[in-house]
Amino acid sequence: MKIVILGYGFIGSIHLNAYLQMKDVEVAGIYSTTQTGDIQGIPVYNDLEKCLELGDVVDVCLPTFMHRDVFEKAVEKGKHVFLEKPMAHTDEDCRCMLELEKRCSSKVMVGQVLRYFPEYRKLKESIDPDKPASTLLSRRSQLPVSAKNWSLDRSNSGGVILDLSLHDIDFARWAFGPVTRVFAQTDPDHYYALITLRHENGSISRIEGSWRYDGGFAQEVEIAQENELFTFNSQEVSPLSVHRNVSLKKDSTEVPPVLLRDDPWYLELRDFIDSIRNDEPAPVTLQDAYESTKLALLALQSAEEKRPISLEKELNTR
Repeated sequence: MKIVILGYGFIGSIHLNAYLQMKDVEVAGIYSTTQTGDIQGIPVYNDLEKCLELGDVVDVCLPTFMHRDVFEKAVEKGKHVFLEKPMAHTDEDCRCMLELEKRCSSKVMVGQVLRYFPEYRKLKESIDPDKPASTLLSRRSQLPVSAKNWSLDRSNSGGVILDLSLHDIDFARWAFGPVTRVFAQTDPDHYYALITLRHENGSISRIEGSWRYDGGFAQEVEIAQENELFTFNSQEVSPLSVHRNVSLKKDSTEVPPVLLRDDPWYLELRDFIDSIRNDEPAPVTLQDAYESTKLALLALQSAEEKRPISLEKELNTR
């Protein structure tokens, strides 16, 4: 199976290294507007149309605002498509992509990679999705660096909510189910955001996203549910713990740290390749990814309008 990678920034390089570990795929080309020659022996193309012709699978690692256009080109050529998250930066683009997917036979997957982090999978396995939980999800980093700083232009990237906090929005929806209400606040630059989600099962998820953190990339989770507290901190040596209020002698049991024998990006791409080979549904479908992307876009709307948004009312007015 031949793969072409469109875009060779940070994510593009991670995806390339994952594919190079797979003996049953060949990276036939890389599309880039900034590089020439070859990368690890793989030819680089500056012509998008020419590069698209080379692969059975198109892996889109381009800036978010380019996703719809490239997606349409790839699908019209009958290619299978892996889209790095977010699927697109506007609701209109997302809906057009969904309509196009319905009319084609291509398999499409969106890279909501947090679902492949073993710590987050363990957290999801540990909770009861039918019982209310109170959750805090935090993700903090320095300002992202991108070509022409496109990621700092909120009209192209969606700012910290769509570009960074989407990971945690997707995890919250994946773990606790559908959301009924969204409220968000941001700073003027959209480099920092606080988001509150209310779920149908009574859970409340609080999400913090920051591009103003110089302490090294950090992910934190606290999930409180019926006398149990699950915690995760990526900066700790033993990052994943569960605390149970069931014994006077000991109320905290550490879960051994999870070793990333296979990195999450490898795992998600491997899953997608296998779904194509076995003619099975993609593990994270375009519709599934849209449900999370829609929440992030509603959070942006909430922050701009300075009001909570009811999903039921929002959907009924469309």
